[in-house]
Amino acid sequence: MRIPSGKIDQVIYFVAVDSVDLTTRKTGLTSFTVYRSRNGGTATVYTTPTVTELSAANMPGVYSLLIDEDTTIASTSDAEEQVLHITQASMAPVTRVIELFRRDTTTGRTATVDASGRVDVGSISGTAQTARDIGASVLLSSGTGTGQVSLTAGVVAANTTQIAGAAVNTSSAQLGVNVVNAGGTAWNSGAITANTFAAGAITAAKFAANALDAVWSTATRVLTAGTNIVLAKGTGVTGFNDLDAPGVRAAVGMASANLDTQLSTLATNDTAISNKLGAPAGASVSADIAAVKSDTAAIRAKTDNLPAAPAAVGDIPTANQNADALLDRASGIEPGLTPRQGWRLWSAALLGKANGLGTGTAIFRDTNDTKDRINASVDQDGNRLAVILDAS
Repeated sequence: MRIPSGKIDQVIYFVAVDSVDLTTRKTGLTSFTVYRSRNGGTATVYTTPTVTELSAANMPGVYSLLIDEDTTIASTSDAEEQVLHITQASMAPVTRVIELFRRDTTTGRTATVDASGRVDVGSISGTAQTARDIGASVLLSSGTGTGQVSLTAGVVAANTTQIAGAAVNTSSAQLGVNVVNAGGTAWNSGAITANTFAAGAITAAKFAANALDAVWSTATRVLTAGTNIVLAKGTGVTGFNDLDAPGVRAAVGMASANLDTQLSTLATNDTAISNKLGAPAGASVSADIAAVKSDTAAIRAKTDNLPAAPAAVGDIPTANQNADALLDRASGIEPGLTPRQGWRLWSAALLGKANGLGTGTAIFRDTNDTKDRINASVDQDGNRLAVILDAS
């Protein structure tokens, strides 16, 4: 059996015969164990072997195994063998060998090669090819038919009737097109601004004589707030007024007539604040704050070591919750045995009913006499050979 490298949808067949007489074909088998080894690798068990019985009535004993694990060969190999060993409790072991190989061509059309080693290509990238040659240099045939261009000494003679979907003005031999972009930026997009032009590109010299004067004479000349105009004080520009003293005070937010009055008000406010705070316990308010910070640091040195949980008094477990946590502690006595399970088994062995002590099987019941807690196989001397425990 040969299977292309990497495929996981192929099956192999084998016959299951009786493990004793090696003749009788076995039907209805399940629970197969399959080991695999590729190219001398370690024998590895199949994770989930897919084994299917074909027909117990028509093909008794014939089964198929899906080859879907470890089917990709090494990058340096062209082919590798894989051995499979199939076992089942009732059948004789079966060993199959398959070849995993790297395909030279992929699934699809068959390449036709002639006696000289030339391949007949019917299509390229799914497109059917004509009888024209495809070589290192493609030769164009000059002509006026469909798909042809007029060529003279390698120069194309072409008539352009449209550019970007717009018709060319044939009467004046000029391009009658609309320019929609400048340097890749669309006109009327808001993206073409003064920043688009080079510094100094637009000057008065670039305009016709008196062109800018004509614009100024017809435009509404109103300067709005925020305009960058620097004016010297006292230049007499109409509409501008110097601030007087009340105006300056209002601009800086001074309610009183002078700064001295404002400062005295601050001193009064400082006295009122001091009266609210009271006299410091130490040398100053700063000293009191430093003492508080020191006490706080000492408290934090203790509280920082407290666990994050419980977050509230309600989170503190009750005595019963603590007891249940201890009784059901995983592997609290031995791996896989909690204290609660251990006491159930001890109570059965010490306090529960017992029977069969003189026989090969000793049974110990739980204290409520509802189930077998301990089922022990013993010999004639009472030694326990095997024990089945039920701690549920």
